[in-house]
Amino acid sequence: MTSLFLRRAGAAILCLEVAYLLLMQLSMAVFMVDTSEIDHTESAGSGALLFLGAEAAAVLVLLWAAALLALPSFADKGPTWARVAGLGLATAVQVLGAWSATANALAQDAGPDVVINGVMVLFAVIASAACLLGLRGEFRRTELTATA
Repeated sequence: MTSLFLRRAGAAILCLEVAYLLLMQLSMAVFMVDTSEIDHTESAGSGALLFLGAEAAAVLVLLWAAALLALPSFADKGPTWARVAGLGLATAVQVLGAWSATANALAQDAGPDVVINGVMVLFAVIASAACLLGLRGEFRRTELTATA
């Protein structure tokens, strides 16, 4: 019961993180004013494309891991190495996110930003625990099929 709850909570948090990334990207596209012409500087060009590619890859990894955690029918499809890689990458993204939010919180004075960073760390820890639980299930599944 606890395992199922943690997996579903982790999947929900991963989906919330994807929604957050997309909302931030949309708000930057709509509300940021391009001042490159005023400042007489060149636009970012390939750097912006690289950032968008990395962000798209992160979104795909998070959605893949959320589907693996929440949908048992999806977790049985595909090769084991792909499921392990997806959950491992999602765990790494969560650990890096928790580390970044912790560093950001420690660098600031007490205030609402510290609370927001604390919530981000809590969500990242829950999501990474769910991904680790999914990885444990994948390794158990591999052991059972190897012994059978």
